[in-house]
Amino acid sequence: MLEEYAILSVAGSAAARGVTVRVKRPGERRSLSRSATRALDVLEIFGQLRRPLRAVEIAHALNLPASTANQLLKTMVGSSHLMFDAVAKSYLPSPRLSRFGTWMIETYGSDDRLSKLIHHVQRETGEIVTLTTPNDLFMQLVDWHDAGPVSQAASAERGLNVSIFGSATGTAYLVTLPETEVARLAERARINAEQFGTLRAELARIRDSGVADCKSGNGTWSVAARLSWASFPAPLILGLAGPQTRIQAILPRLRELLRQAAARPAMREDALTFQSE
Repeated sequence: MLEEYAILSVAGSAAARGVTVRVKRPGERRSLSRSATRALDVLEIFGQLRRPLRAVEIAHALNLPASTANQLLKTMVGSSHLMFDAVAKSYLPSPRLSRFGTWMIETYGSDDRLSKLIHHVQRETGEIVTLTTPNDLFMQLVDWHDAGPVSQAASAERGLNVSIFGSATGTAYLVTLPETEVARLAERARINAEQFGTLRAELARIRDSGVADCKSGNGTWSVAARLSWASFPAPLILGLAGPQTRIQAILPRLRELLRQAAARPAMREDALTFQSE
């Protein structure tokens, strides 16, 4: 169910507009290099735990066979991306990555603000929360959080792509673009004149609020807004989804919460409060 909500919070219901929403999973791409993505997953684990790790810990975190993890780690040590402590039998990132780390801090901040934002909105609402970015004609899932422990399915679905047209997160992105750019993307996506007219009306309706919401299918409702409080190198869309009846009952307050979250330049524990009745 968590994985389904993660997908549905990115997607939207486009049946009324006649737009087919496409979903592409990471493993379906022929160009995907499994070794490359696993190596990057290893670095992400170090970033999350922030301490040296033994091979068995990394294998468990990534759900890899011990032999596969050992070979991967040896390769990363051989390329000087990781260092190995023979006494403690543990691995840690090498100074080769320091300039990359510095650039990431300069780009996204040193306080892990995006992760804190996702976690805070999830705690305030109890719903699954996602972070997506445009990738050609798709919205790509960058990160997501739910109250439960991070599952292997959740980790695997990072990188999932859902059509920009017909999705809640895609609409939240499109509403920030000039109409000429929306028209260019619509032409590439083969959106016909009738569909584009409906889309223009929908974008005009939500442009003032900056928050998009729609039915996501299977009794789910999604809400999304673009983060506007920092000059990120690529647009980032914050979204959430839950059961339609529950979301619609508190939709005005959810819209306001996302509107605040999208506009605030800094996060504190008390920065955003979801006012429940």
